[in-house]
Amino acid sequence: MPLAPGGDGTFGHNTAFRKDRLGTLRLISRRTEPLLRLRLPYTGVRLAAINSPEVIQEVLVEHARHFHKSDMLRFSLWNLAGEGLFTSDGELWRRQRKVMAPLFTPRALEAYAADMTACARRTMDSWGDGQELLLARETTRLTMGIAGKTLFDADTFSESDEIGRALTVALEWTGWVAGRPFAVAHITARRLAARLAPHVTGPLHDALERAAYRLGGPLALVGERGRELGRAVGFLDAYVQGMIDDRRRSTGAVRADLLTRLLEARDDDGAAMSDRQVRDEVLTLFVAGHETTATALAWTLYLAGRHPEIMAAMVREVDAVGDAPGVHDLPRLDLCLRAFKEALRLYPPVYIFGRDSTAPLTIAGYELPAPTNLLASPWLLHHAAQTWPDPERFDPERFRPEHEAARHRYAYLPFGAGPRVCLGNHFAYMEAQLVLAVLLRRYSFEVLGDDEPEPGATLRPRHGVRVRVRRREHARVAVPRDALEPPAG
Repeated sequence: MPLAPGGDGTFGHNTAFRKDRLGTLRLISRRTEPLLRLRLPYTGVRLAAINSPEVIQEVLVEHARHFHKSDMLRFSLWNLAGEGLFTSDGELWRRQRKVMAPLFTPRALEAYAADMTACARRTMDSWGDGQELLLARETTRLTMGIAGKTLFDADTFSESDEIGRALTVALEWTGWVAGRPFAVAHITARRLAARLAPHVTGPLHDALERAAYRLGGPLALVGERGRELGRAVGFLDAYVQGMIDDRRRSTGAVRADLLTRLLEARDDDGAAMSDRQVRDEVLTLFVAGHETTATALAWTLYLAGRHPEIMAAMVREVDAVGDAPGVHDLPRLDLCLRAFKEALRLYPPVYIFGRDSTAPLTIAGYELPAPTNLLASPWLLHHAAQTWPDPERFDPERFRPEHEAARHRYAYLPFGAGPRVCLGNHFAYMEAQLVLAVLLRRYSFEVLGDDEPEPGATLRPRHGVRVRVRRREHARVAVPRDALEPPAG
């Protein structure tokens, strides 16, 4: 297998990804080989980067049963997400996904529209005409409110800043710890214990299984970073436990939100989930339910603000819909959706993730022993010039139906692919359309400075997207449909 570029020096690609993650991914995206080996300083650790949609299809779809979430991803998210839907595997994952799936059906999504627009209006109530804002903070507060209300029937607005700070600490630690020597040592020890356990019996077997489980995350949180993570997770634990306790006390209330479904779920033996498992799922969905959309909304408004002709066309589109957008208006908010998709292409919040093989198999013509870790990077695939001409350019036209149909199905994967594709992808698309319609109807956005992606656990804007908002005054008149499209070119 050819060696990926950028891995020079004693510590190879471990150093390259630490110093410049996106730059290293950009170097790989310029190569034509579908799978490239990464050089690491750790003996016995095999790592390769996927560099084509065809291999994405092989790994995430055709051979999905032979891969599980990478041990490094599970380790880095252990304190925050535990055995939640994003990190779990096997029967636990299948059972939990089955519990959650009904909340993301088309009919269920329709019921969330009113809460989405209400949270957008509530966010804007604190804005003043001409005020300077950090847009990423505002979209985080907004989407956190939507996630809290729609998924857990909880009002998170009053504590959104404190929750946001705790989640930021946890996500920053996740990005910092990946690839660290002590993380690799934990994972190596965990794999050894898991490999030995089936070959022994009695107390030793039980001890090895407990060790394999415990080594899935850090044994101790040390140093200032570790202590900060501990405080953040402690706050989140207390907040979620309060939600669980309040819901259990609310006997007689008929609710159909996710928290209720988790508390009422039973396995085949009739046993309920432990509070710890409910906590893991709540935090997993709380992060997934707001982080991706908050970041992508901030990037959408930033990019549109840098392209006045596109922003003007989006404003004409939302003005044609009016002051109360709903599910029935989604087809009329096509440009808003395409702009959001293009922002997800340029700056996918989940920009890199891994899969570990569980059996020897052949991928892209190469025989891979188990375990081999394969890195899948939406950012890498989304910036490949052979698929996306002039890939750095913001161009919502890429997501016209005819253009989408002409591309490989797995050239675009902001929400993953295969059996583990994100349950909430349509939730996020609908949320983005409705929120953009509400925000752009009431305010204009002036971008006050350049921003750039900061590759931590997710791809947030480094400077938070500084904007000045101005209240719009407009006549409430219908706009002809042919005035909605941006000028050609």
